[in-house]
Amino acid sequence: MSDSAEPPFQRTNLLDKPGIVGAKWWQEGLATHDPIARRQALLAIGVLGVALIGVGTVVAASSATSGPDTTTTMFGALDMQRKYGWSFGAVGEPLTFDGQSLQPFEKAALDRMVTELAPAQTRLKRFSSPTLFQSPWAAPTAVLEGDPTQVTPLRDALVPIFTAEMDSAYRAGKGLASIFDGMRVDAAIVVDLPGPQAIAFAAGLAPTFDPCFTFENWPHPRGVVPAHLALAAAAYYQPLFARTTASRKQPGPAALVLDRGRLASYTDDEKQFDNRYAARLPTAASLQALGVKRVLYVVPTGNDMVELDDLNEQLVAYAGAGIDVKLVAVTDFGLDPGHTTQSADEPLYYYGSSAASHASFWPLYRWGPAKAQSTTAANVSTGYIYVPRARPTPFSSSAAPAGFGLVPVVVAVGTGAILGAKLSRSGSWNRASSGS
Repeated sequence: MSDSAEPPFQRTNLLDKPGIVGAKWWQEGLATHDPIARRQALLAIGVLGVALIGVGTVVAASSATSGPDTTTTMFGALDMQRKYGWSFGAVGEPLTFDGQSLQPFEKAALDRMVTELAPAQTRLKRFSSPTLFQSPWAAPTAVLEGDPTQVTPLRDALVPIFTAEMDSAYRAGKGLASIFDGMRVDAAIVVDLPGPQAIAFAAGLAPTFDPCFTFENWPHPRGVVPAHLALAAAAYYQPLFARTTASRKQPGPAALVLDRGRLASYTDDEKQFDNRYAARLPTAASLQALGVKRVLYVVPTGNDMVELDDLNEQLVAYAGAGIDVKLVAVTDFGLDPGHTTQSADEPLYYYGSSAASHASFWPLYRWGPAKAQSTTAANVSTGYIYVPRARPTPFSSSAAPAGFGLVPVVVAVGTGAILGAKLSRSGSWNRASSGS
């Protein structure tokens, strides 16, 4: 099936950020293999006549200065990382990897991450973004004038991780995939879990569903979003994704994979690095062009019965276009203690934590006939009656949001040169003056 001429992504408005005054700012994805990484510079407001260099998205400048010869201006976090290095403003600070894996790790494989974690189907590539997976081997294109410290490549700081939460998510993903095994699939799955669990759940789905990752930030030592953990989980599961790509049925259904931490809140942009971003999903028309009639939204628990703010308009638009949107929780899946035929190495998680109730997914969700007579699942979420409902959010099109994913950057007044991140402790401007 050829790609629709319609841009696959809907407009997304961005959230207000404390201390920043700005105007409405939005981005639309483009129908390319990397639609989200192509940012447009829409607004540049000068302070004290400073000529801001064009390195990406620039928004309203703050009136605060960091010294008599400098001013502070807001720049796109990812733009600064791509130009000056992933650890912009925190060079030499360590990353913490909880759950470090001890299995053999081929560091050179990180160079293949972009291709090995890409969708197998050409028609789905425009719905994924390789942004996070580009970071391990990315090299700075410039050196900061005020802080020319050598940046350690991210690949040298990265290690794989594997946690109990990742394992549970992986088993649940396999359990969900087994429900669809052998069925005529006209559904797409939206996985909205914390980064490492989202990667793991997608790995469980991978034999049946084609993962489309849309992790649109880079790790940072002081990142609001712990993107390094999602990247470390991707390094752990990368061999599995590479193996399943060739065996996946073609054409097959899509799994759109998001990092639930992307909207994490924080209060101090002079100590934390704002690597947040808003999710983008294909438009309803784009999904319908793929034959999608149903969307299943995956959340951590049965307490998470409302979609995150940046997805509300998109999921409501799906429902309005006649796509049936329902929800399922990772905790809806679990081990069946009485089922003795499970592999000891890789036990299957069942819907309702029972082999007898596994197939009751179908009559509960009303998406198709049950494979066999089954016991109705108990102790599961009510995701089968979930309906997305329009509500005001900071991402609503009627809102006037300001900066999101922006960091304060110190700029020389006389030359317009970028000296470094405001949060940097080692910058020459910090050593030269005590201004704030």
